[in-house]
This record gives sequence, C-alpha cells and structure tokens, in this order.
Amino acid sequence: MHNLPFFDAFGEKSRLFPVLSEKSKEGRTLSAFLSVFAQVKELSNEILGAVGNPVGTRATVSTFTEVSFPKSKQPKIRPDGLIVLQTGKRTWSALVEAKIGNDDLKADQIESYLSLAREVGIDAVITLSNQFTTTRDQSPVTVNGHLLRTVSLYHYSWFSILTYLSVLSGNDRVEDPDHNFLLEELERFLIHQSAGLKRFTQMTPSWTSVVDNVRSGLSLSKSGADERAVVESWQAEIRDLALYLTRKTGETVAEKVSKKVMNDPTAIFDRHLKSLVEERRLTVDFAIPNAAAPLSIEVDLTTRTIHFSAQLAAPKDKKRQASRLNWLLVQLPDDKEQTTKVRTLWPGRASPIETTVFEARSDDMLHSHPDRSLLPHKFVLIDQMTDGRKFGGRSTFINELESGAIGFYENVLSHLKAWTPPAPKIRKAIEEERDNELPEENTDQSTHHEDTSSNH
Repeated sequence: MHNLPFFDAFGEKSRLFPVLSEKSKEGRTLSAFLSVFAQVKELSNEILGAVGNPVGTRATVSTFTEVSFPKSKQPKIRPDGLIVLQTGKRTWSALVEAKIGNDDLKADQIESYLSLAREVGIDAVITLSNQFTTTRDQSPVTVNGHLLRTVSLYHYSWFSILTYLSVLSGNDRVEDPDHNFLLEELERFLIHQSAGLKRFTQMTPSWTSVVDNVRSGLSLSKSGADERAVVESWQAEIRDLALYLTRKTGETVAEKVSKKVMNDPTAIFDRHLKSLVEERRLTVDFAIPNAAAPLSIEVDLTTRTIHFSAQLAAPKDKKRQASRLNWLLVQLPDDKEQTTKVRTLWPGRASPIETTVFEARSDDMLHSHPDRSLLPHKFVLIDQMTDGRKFGGRSTFINELESGAIGFYENVLSHLKAWTPPAPKIRKAIEEERDNELPEENTDQSTHHEDTSSNH
C-alpha cells in the first residue's frame, strides 16, 4: 500500500498486470486501464481534457486502486480507484467507481463517494460501466443534487473508453511507439469477453409494448413510463452507434443537434419524446467528419420501417436537369441489390420524384420536369429496412438498425462529395477595361486638334 498524504489515504499503484483473483474481473480491468491512462498522456488528455482538465506535457498523472481513507468519517468506504493530476502547483483529483458486465451503478454508492470526496477535498467522481449516457456530464443514476455543489460527477461507458483507444491508435496521434503498443494492447484486452465490456444490444422491454400500441392505433403519452423508457433506450443506442461509427471510420462521430440544446440533455430527451408521441417516429442525424452530408436515420413505428438517408445540394453550375442528376449518379458505385433510392427535390411546389438509382441510371427522363427551366435543387439518397418482424424485436431491431447504418455509409455516403462552387476564372479587371478605352478617346481628340490646327 502506498501512503497518499495529500488525502490522508492509502492505495495500490495501478498495475498493467495486476495480481488479483480470477474472480476480480472488475479490479483487473480497471487496474489495466488506469495504468495505461497514467502512462499515455494522449489518452488521459482526451478523457480529462474533455471535462476542463487538459493534461499537458509537464503534467503528472498518478493512478491508484483499492483506495481507503481510514481517518475519514466513512472509513469503510473504499472506492475502486483514484486519479491525481498535478500541473505545476495545481492538483486535480477524482475517485473512480467501475462496474463491468451486467452490473449497474447504484445511486446510494455514488452518493457515498460524492460525500467522501467533498469531505477529503477531492474534486470529482468518475464512473465507468456498460451503461450509456448522452453526455459525460450525465449520470446513469439520479443522485442528490446538493452533493454536486462542490464535487463534479462524470460518466464514461467502457465502450467510449474503447473508442478513445481506437481513434488514438488508428490516427497516428501518439508518436511514442511504446505508448502506441500500450494502447493497442489495452484495446485488445478490453475487447476480449473476459474484460466484461458490453455494447448496447437490445431495446427496453417497453419497446415491444409501444410498437404494439402504435400498430393497434392506441395513443401514446409523454408521461407514459413505456414511452419514456423507449426514448431512454433510443438515446443509449444513439450514443453506442455513434461510438461504433467512430471506431469503424476512425473519426469522431456524434449526434448532430442544434447549439440551442447541445448542452441540455433534458431538452434533447424531450425532443425525442415529442417525436415519438406526436409523430410515431424516432430520428437522429449523425455528423461524420468530411462526409458529404449527415447520416440521417428515421424509425417509423407506424410503417415499422427504418430509413437511412443523406441529402445533398444539387450543383448550381449545371444548367440542365439531366446534368445535375448525372453529377450525383456518377459518384455512386453499381447498386447490385438495386434497392437504394434517389429522390429529386424541386424548388417551389413541384412534387418530388423518386425512383431507384438503377432506374434513374437506365432512364434519366424519369427525373425530369416538363418545365425545362426548372432545375432540381436537392437530392436525397435512401435505403430502408422493411421487415416488420425484425422491427418489433428488441435485439433484432438493434441489429437491423446498426447493419443498415454501416451499410448505407459504406455503400452510399462514403462515395459522395458535396458540390462546391468552381474556382473563379480570370477576367479583365474594371481598370483594365477602362485603360483599353482611354487611349482610343485620347487618339481621337489628338487627331481632332491636329486637324483643326492644320486647317487654321
């Protein structure tokens, strides 16, 4: 045990290869993670920097497990871990509570850690579990708000940690080869089933009830327990799918929300709840760096279908209907399944035109308008899942949603480039045009004077 005098505490230094009982999966997983976290500053900076504590090159990160505070008012409370960040004369610290497998965080336990942190002067409590939240500031459990006045509470799902590792090791952002090795080995360890990590794999049991109610024509309520449970599951799936897309693309993918509600989890929840109750739909837009458009997903409970789509602005430099359509079609690979659809949108009240991409390629007149001066201004590409039996299943719904999203991005969206105006061409500047005119006028005047003089 190491003496931690700054908190009157004791703790074991976190180990990359902890000597623990085989039954202590939680302790082994946390110790390995905290050990790499302390050694690789790029990783600790990604996680702590996001909550206002950047880890600079001169900072020191120390991590401990099996922490005890024998002189506190709660000596029997033993947090799973402790993080200490020292930057110059400033010290920031956090207790860590970790759960793996099917174990969920418990409110009374988290409250006891918050109370202990406040007593001994620790700044925050960080929780790790397989539970998903919309933001790191949002906890899977509800705690007494008074305890958060002086101590911050942050939550990370284990798969968000795995995503940090994947992005760092995959984008050459860590220069030290030894640190890269540590990241890759930790990633390999965490992805193994023995580490206890679990993705979000099924909707709440309330999903089946809500889908059946919509099918039966029954009304939904914003205050209904089933409806709220479905939205909670939907938000957990959004978070998990964003992390999955991040690992698949190597770029940070996030739900696209307005700045107005970006930092307001309650407003985001209410928006999804309103859509479910009033429109019988669940929707999300994923912002993918450098993609031509957001990846949009619409879950329609009335028709029991899932739509995957991307909307692009038509090229303004093309002056014919067929040219604008062809600009889009040439970007797409052959659709072997012939299922992807293209929808052409026109200005004003002109009705949209929708066919499969295969049909549009076969006959571009299908996407023409009788008024040849009218040009399409947007295109929407669409894939959809229409198996109602899989839609209603808690696990099969997630499987179809995720495979459809990845497939649409890989087969459609990743091939597209948004239109950008062409570079301007060189033309005569206004002063150049004036200069070309002036000599001609001067010449005329000079000749006129000469003639006058001669006659005189």
